[in-house]
Amino acid sequence: MNRFATMFSATALTAIAFGADAYAAMPAATMASPQQIENTITKLSPSAYNVIWLDSLKTHDAAKEQFGNVKPTSQEARLVQASVIANPALARKLQADKVELENIVGAQQAADGSVTFYLR
Repeated sequence: MNRFATMFSATALTAIAFGADAYAAMPAATMASPQQIENTITKLSPSAYNVIWLDSLKTHDAAKEQFGNVKPTSQEARLVQASVIANPALARKLQADKVELENIVGAQQAADGSVTFYLR
């Protein structure tokens, strides 16, 4: 019995250690599910956003790595665009700021609740 308990404990500790390392290595942006960001966008205040062009980011920027290969016509981008359209006040404000909604390729929520939209 003691051998079994020792083996079980060692296996459990190893699993926890590797799991913690994998979780810590995940970028913060991927922790929110796509559905969470879409729900956030549909309820977002028209003044609580930022817009960043991917071309303006440095090569190894985390956002550029995450959204750099996303095409505006991809399913991922279309879901974000649809969430913006579902929030008419936000869509009008973005369009007033000369943002073409079909250029949005991704979005990330900041700790303060605002959303950053990434454009191609």
